[in-house]
Amino acid sequence: MSGAGSLAASFVLGAAHPHLFFQGGDVPALRSAAQTTHREIASHLTQILAQHFDDPAPTTTDYDDPRFFGQDVCAWAFGYQLTGDARYAAQAQLRLKTYLTWSDWGFGEIASLGEPDLNIGHFLIGVSCAYDLLYTVLPDADRSAIGARLAAEADRMYLGWNDAWYVDQYPQNHNWINAAGMGLAGLALQGEDSRAGNWLARAQDDLGKVKLVLGAIPDGSWHEGILYQEYGISMSLPFWMALRAGGSDYTDMGILRGLGRMFLAAQIPDVPRQQILLHGDFTGWPQGGMIAMLRFAAARFQDGFAETAAQRWLAAGPRSHLLPDMFFEVFEFLGYDPTIAAADPHALPLDTYLPDLQAAVLHSSWDPGDLALAFKAAPYGGRANFDRMKAGREPGGHLNWGHDHNDDMSFWLWGNGTWLAPEAAGYDAGSNTGYAVSKRANMTVFHNGLLIDGNGELGDTRGSDDERANSWFFNRDAQPLLTPTGTADYAVAGGRGASLYGSSLGLSRWDRMVVLARKRYALVHDDVVASSSHTYEWICHFLDGANVDAASGWVQGLGRNGMSLGVRVVSPPSWTATTGTQSENLTFLFEPDNSISYVRIRPSAASAAAQFLTALLPVQTSAWSSRMRIDPLSATDTGAGTVIAPGSDLEERWIFGTQGVDAKAAGDLALTASLAGMVGRNAGAPIRALLIGPGILMDQDGSRLLLASQSARSIEADLQGGKLAVTGDGIADFQAFAPGVTSVTRIAWRRASRSPRAVTERPSRVSSIRAPPPRARAPSRMAGSPTGATPLPSRREMRWGTSRPRHRSHGWSTPRPRRCHSRRVRPRAPGTRPRRSASPRANRARRSPASSMRAKRRRARARRRTPRSSTAATSSRQRRRTRQEMFPRRRRSRGRSIRRHRTPPSSRDRRR
Repeated sequence: MSGAGSLAASFVLGAAHPHLFFQGGDVPALRSAAQTTHREIASHLTQILAQHFDDPAPTTTDYDDPRFFGQDVCAWAFGYQLTGDARYAAQAQLRLKTYLTWSDWGFGEIASLGEPDLNIGHFLIGVSCAYDLLYTVLPDADRSAIGARLAAEADRMYLGWNDAWYVDQYPQNHNWINAAGMGLAGLALQGEDSRAGNWLARAQDDLGKVKLVLGAIPDGSWHEGILYQEYGISMSLPFWMALRAGGSDYTDMGILRGLGRMFLAAQIPDVPRQQILLHGDFTGWPQGGMIAMLRFAAARFQDGFAETAAQRWLAAGPRSHLLPDMFFEVFEFLGYDPTIAAADPHALPLDTYLPDLQAAVLHSSWDPGDLALAFKAAPYGGRANFDRMKAGREPGGHLNWGHDHNDDMSFWLWGNGTWLAPEAAGYDAGSNTGYAVSKRANMTVFHNGLLIDGNGELGDTRGSDDERANSWFFNRDAQPLLTPTGTADYAVAGGRGASLYGSSLGLSRWDRMVVLARKRYALVHDDVVASSSHTYEWICHFLDGANVDAASGWVQGLGRNGMSLGVRVVSPPSWTATTGTQSENLTFLFEPDNSISYVRIRPSAASAAAQFLTALLPVQTSAWSSRMRIDPLSATDTGAGTVIAPGSDLEERWIFGTQGVDAKAAGDLALTASLAGMVGRNAGAPIRALLIGPGILMDQDGSRLLLASQSARSIEADLQGGKLAVTGDGIADFQAFAPGVTSVTRIAWRRASRSPRAVTERPSRVSSIRAPPPRARAPSRMAGSPTGATPLPSRREMRWGTSRPRHRSHGWSTPRPRRCHSRRVRPRAPGTRPRRSASPRANRARRSPASSMRAKRRRARARRRTPRSSTAATSSRQRRRTRQEMFPRRRRSRGRSIRRHRTPPSSRDRRR
């Protein structure tokens, strides 16, 4: 067996022992790998085991968790195969013989739950592995007795399977682990016990259904939390690996394929053993089980990013010294492929979207010093399985969501080496009515969410985690407002959470957008609308206390490393606050002092609609008095935008739009169609502009165009001396105000699996792509546009850029996309005279009858369109005029022939 590949070699069911993970002939190669490619894993494993060579026989009180006994004995048995040292085998034998004297491997579980569960599941996994690995050195009497007890416990699991509560809960670690224990016993005793085939068949049938559940998760995430993901999969992995070694591979699952990138994105570069995604029940940070999973995924899918995540975790501190944790190092060793090199994370986008969790992780850097922001908005159970259960698709069963928290629409912020905006992390499995209210860790108040009249999201108080027992379950469904998109200096994500609350509240909108200004600050914008007045409370958490100064509009959240988080409440303009601390089940595993602080911001008066706009600014505690100034963009509409560092070298003026509303005006800015825009200024002169979503950003009360695009999900145009640096996502065209620019650099910012690529264009090339539009008037109903507004800059002051294909059709970001047609000028040969174009009548005559009929049908369909809502900021005619002014068609040039290209809407248009 070569050390270059995974050490899980092929085997034949029922063959001589060992055969679960490798055969006897593979042992020399295994020991060779332990001295070379796998030395780091093997040396730690054997070093920890060697410290216990003289341990006495175990007692039932050695561990506070009986599950550890199964893990313990597996590690000892593998230590013998790894070294050939009889002392490892002796300790394993001592444990196995002692376990035979214990009457109940379930430690009372059967009496309390009715059927075998995790305690027996762990014993089955560990004893099955030890039986296979020690088979040749066990005395005949011991081998027979151990095999008989293993068979009895496996058959007990088999006979109780149909009545077990977890049997049809396929997204459930109890199901996976217990089936794995039963199946692994079947593999270990194949050909030795006539019942082994039944156990194996039942376990494989269950695993086939589990694969349907886990295979549908595309992003490697898990809705219950990362540690629960580690526990369920790492304990099931031995059975999956043994099946794969025998030719039955179930491991091609989306949750494993995406594991490496998910965990790498969730890791905090300063402390890679912590993750910025704190969703679900918290029982500590992932450890050795996750490393075993990452090493297996790296080998199984040739995934260098999984190896990178594993190496970052390993480099952050020592391995575990606990003997039961050596179980995970056994399977790390067996799954590790040293030929899989760690991939460079800098080749990945800084912004990651996890579609099943509907979570965004926005980084400033892949390196220490990162300011990172995470955001989650999803239904209970994760998107894939929520939709599967709602539609009644295979394999049926029940959706396990007992470990989910009401953390949807919540955010988490890390920066400057500390948690800036964590949550009150804790544990509360299943129903929470048995806990005191102050200990119900899954409630909204323990997260960075929103309270309405003092109440949180649906499920805050639940007596059952069965979806059938909660009539509201399938109506509680958050949706993305904006999946992550970013530029060189900014990243944005957002969600829609109105349906997370009871229908009696009449909530029609809760849109939350989060913005990361990389390495500098974050913004959180909430737009809430209901049919009647309510008291809304905006929640944020801190590590060590909160000081409120409502007069200045600031909250100081105290952190560590000499850092504070300044929360500037830009909107509402008048507010009050409540502060306090929280500590629920297992909070001490996140925060050693077992206390997390919070602030709750509420408008001074109840209302049907409210906007919260907060700036989250990391500040050195010693420099709190000289912190950056942050103001509202508009004194009359404080939720519309904010001004960051007014009067500085980079004054950033933000404006936020509303989905479904075409135009927004505030301060001196006007935004059309886009969800957000920003203009950066130095001494009053624009030096940077940003758009989130296709649209137009203008200043000077809507009279000067700064940035426009019909295609970009995000675009930033940054003036850097004589160069215009353009970054963003999905940019096929743009128009920017860029006086004095001599070159344009376009960077493919969201280029997956490779580093961003810059393309520099000389001004002659830039201007040849498409001529800039003529001077345009401001959009018709922009508030504050004076009569005779300042005209747009001249053509010399404008630069227009586009990426191939040049003549692609783009829909406009309005509630109903429209087709736009582009025309191309046919170039003439140098030195020839321009040819006069044909008359309009001649052009019409050249059209085919079919073409004319198609045009008539298009016009008829346009007339039959349902009128737009009267609540839109501008009428259809005004929008059409604005669009024609900003992106005019070329006029027929005298002496040039025009070829018209009619192209269907792009795939992006069809998705809107």
